[in-house]
This record gives sequence, C-alpha cells and structure tokens, in this order.
Amino acid sequence: MSDFRVRNMTLKIDKQSSGDELVVRLIGNLGVEHLAEVRLEGRRVVIDVSEVTLISIEGIRLLNACEDDGIAVINASPYILEWLALERRVGPPRR
Repeated sequence: MSDFRVRNMTLKIDKQSSGDELVVRLIGNLGVEHLAEVRLEGRRVVIDVSEVTLISIEGIRLLNACEDDGIAVINASPYILEWLALERRVGPPRR
C-alpha cells in the first residue's frame, strides 16, 4: 500500500490481486501529484474510487484516460460521475 502526503492532501493506493485482475482502490484525495503512481501497466486493471473524497481536474482527466485505455473505473460518487461526463463533453481547454 502506498501513502502520499503533499500539502495536507493524502492518497492511499491499495492494490489487490484477484486472478488475472488487479483492483486498485484509491482512498482520499486524488490530485495531479498522484498521477504517476496511479498510472498502471500490465494485466487487467479496475480502479475503485469509492473512497475518493476530493479530486482535481487532473484526477478527472486521468480517470477518463484510464477508461479510454480500457481500465474500468468503479464505485464513483455521483459528483465524480457527473464531472467525468462533463469533462468528456467539454474536453480540456485549448491553448
């Protein structure tokens, strides 16, 4: 299990294997400083965000990118689901 503390923001990453599937449970606050740790490669991965209490726009974009790569995001709260859908419709800002 990983535990990161950055500017009073904490994210725990709990990884549990089940056969050929890896369930990654994110607990706490998901921000840009956690993105490298959450990006995963290899076998089938499922990301459980049931215990994410705070998320940044970068975290939302990461979860959308995970879904685009075939990684299931499960147990998202209604506000996270709504934000994921909104970001998909609107997309990142253009420069």
